[in-house]
Amino acid sequence: MKVSQIEYKRPEKDQAIAKIKQVKELLSNAKSAEEFLAVHKDFKKEYSNFETMASLAYIRFSLNTQDEFYAKEQDYYDEAMPEISVQLSQLSRCYVESPFRSQLEKYFPKTMFDVMEMEIKAHDPAILQEKIEENKLCTEYTRLMSEILVDYNGEQIPFPSMGKYFSNEDREVRKSAVIAYAQAIEDRKDQLDELYDRLVKVRTKMGQKLGYEGFSPLGYLRMQRTCYTKDDIAKFRANVKKYLVPLATKLRQKVQKDMGWDVQHYWDTSVFTQKEPKPFGTVDQIFEHGKKMYHEMDNETGELFDRMYQAEAFDVISRKGKFGGGYCTCLPDYKLPFILANFNGSLGDIDVLTHEFGHAYAFARACEIDCMTEVAMETAEVHSMSMEFLAYPWIEGFFGDCTEEYKFNHIGGAITFIPYGTIVDYFQQEVYDNPNMSCQERNQFYNKIEKEFLPYMTTEGIPAFENGRRWQRQQHIYESPFYYIDYCLAQFTSLQFLALSQKDWKSAFEKYKKFVYINCTEDFTTTLKHCDLLSPFEEESFKEVVKAVEDILKI
Repeated sequence: MKVSQIEYKRPEKDQAIAKIKQVKELLSNAKSAEEFLAVHKDFKKEYSNFETMASLAYIRFSLNTQDEFYAKEQDYYDEAMPEISVQLSQLSRCYVESPFRSQLEKYFPKTMFDVMEMEIKAHDPAILQEKIEENKLCTEYTRLMSEILVDYNGEQIPFPSMGKYFSNEDREVRKSAVIAYAQAIEDRKDQLDELYDRLVKVRTKMGQKLGYEGFSPLGYLRMQRTCYTKDDIAKFRANVKKYLVPLATKLRQKVQKDMGWDVQHYWDTSVFTQKEPKPFGTVDQIFEHGKKMYHEMDNETGELFDRMYQAEAFDVISRKGKFGGGYCTCLPDYKLPFILANFNGSLGDIDVLTHEFGHAYAFARACEIDCMTEVAMETAEVHSMSMEFLAYPWIEGFFGDCTEEYKFNHIGGAITFIPYGTIVDYFQQEVYDNPNMSCQERNQFYNKIEKEFLPYMTTEGIPAFENGRRWQRQQHIYESPFYYIDYCLAQFTSLQFLALSQKDWKSAFEKYKKFVYINCTEDFTTTLKHCDLLSPFEEESFKEVVKAVEDILKI
């Protein structure tokens, strides 16, 4: 069945809550582990339909945020899901506090219980109304950003489509595109300021209601950080500054010298080579080669790609009103991943295809695991970012004689991304540790750390950006607090898969499969150990990874 043919029927919140309460009573009164598991399996099968309908509604809303029906459905879930999550967290108590827990731990992964204990704390009924308000504010941000049309060269261009100009070979094109893009943010600065201020306040209130000084501890609970702490992230940040910032700076200085620029402006930072590597062919041709790649890569990846393609579970064309980012989600009843992207003719089209398919591959594997919790975000991002590098043997089919330029751009982009991603997390940490900061103080802090972590470039002369507002284009800061550092931890890990694949691709892919197969059954740091990968929280790891990348890039 095609995704477009799936019948949508809104699951009633009250019925779902009544069912969860009924299951909670049955689990509490279970006389044996076997009886407990029988109730669990029946409920999971039934709740799968609720998850499928909620996911389908979000997919259709994000395909067209101006669709009145699905916009109302999204509003419905914004209000319903916080109540549902509270009930699910109470249901989790039945697992965590079960007299049969020792027997259940032989069936379920231990990490499930660790995550459930966090969920119980994070979804306390005391903060229900604040969670509803938070969801509504996030949806308001999504709508605002998806409705932006950038006035550029006499055209009204959807916000995400502007990205194709940022790596253009013509420096004046890049400059004018970035300025137009940034002006669109500047024009909406009051709305963006107000939205973020309200989000910071409501999240801080949630944290304080639960007995914390602010939001940060709650944010870490929500991100299911079971194996590392705020102090570990601080160590990671310090090592990024000590080892990766110098590497990124050396790389960007090489590019600047090769290009003959006197000064490196922000609009230059997406360029790594004289010739811009662009995928050739139509969208259909890109997918045809994608099919070839995934069939040759592995039987499992080939079968999954075919199943998704036949189900029309890819939507990659940018258009007015469409959600501006990219994502992979899943329709549990059909065990079917769905990928949304916004192709714009740049090398990022191939990055997003391989990245999101890495998520899809892991989603498909997760469907085979009976677990009430999902894989943690940093682990999930290893699945996707590593797939980007493991696609290298087939990249020539997308880029032809620009293949080497693509690889240099891609690896260079990974290196320069980690300092940027670290800034995003650092900024959020400062904001939530000091929730009474003014808008101006937030922007000043962002400007300060941007200069520390990205010392090779300037934002002078760019609306919004020169005043420390570049963070306002980063949807994660609004919608998913503390998520972005997961990308950095994952990118650091994916660079290890890059280095391994350069020596022995088949061995690297088998290690990748092992990493994906562990999925949600172990936490992040334990999974790294099982796969003989380096921890991002150790200084020696940075030394090894930086040396490996320098050798690959020959810089």
